[in-house]
Amino acid sequence: MRTAMPVVLVVSATAMAFALSGCSSSSEGSTPAIATPPASSAAASSAAPSSSSAAASSAAEYTKQGTKLKIGEKAVVPFKSQKNTGAIGVTVTGIDKGAEADLAPLKLGDRAKGMTPYYIQVKVTNETGSDFSYSSLGLMNGLLADGTSGPHVTVIGKFEKCDSGNSGKAFTTKGASYDSCVLALAPAGAEVKGASYSASTYRDLAPETDYGKDAVTWQS
Repeated sequence: MRTAMPVVLVVSATAMAFALSGCSSSSEGSTPAIATPPASSAAASSAAPSSSSAAASSAAEYTKQGTKLKIGEKAVVPFKSQKNTGAIGVTVTGIDKGAEADLAPLKLGDRAKGMTPYYIQVKVTNETGSDFSYSSLGLMNGLLADGTSGPHVTVIGKFEKCDSGNSGKAFTTKGASYDSCVLALAPAGAEVKGASYSASTYRDLAPETDYGKDAVTWQS
């Protein structure tokens, strides 16, 4: 069963606006973009190096769309970076509760009033030895106790409490790994109890991996 689409706040250290959109379990329209001051921290940017040839994709047993996992269990999903295809492992290793005051540097204003940040800790592994240097993890969201997606913040730039980061230049061998963090919000009276991986960008690489249609989820 597909979870409801989350509210999304996009915060940029260089842009002057963030988009706020979302819907409940029933379909609703998105709201217009709202102007807001930029975050105070500087944007981090890394250019992906060019590859002389695409890395060969090794066989991988992909996690099927809609699979339900426990915290600490790994999903293996198809992935592509530049012209290189293969698989990555995605493991939610923990979910840490923050404080509302943590959000002050992001300058979200009243849109985030009363919300509590949660930091979803994720380990990403290279499952096929493909050259995935300087790549980033696909779309992930926090899940509330009832299984619906909570508000999700995409930070473009640096947020010290929860650094999404990227794979760096050494993510080119089987078994290589890096840690990432996904920032999610819980409205007053709610808690983030799980996470979902809903990237659909690579669904054409393997059958039954349209995670945008039916996400892989983790629940504590």
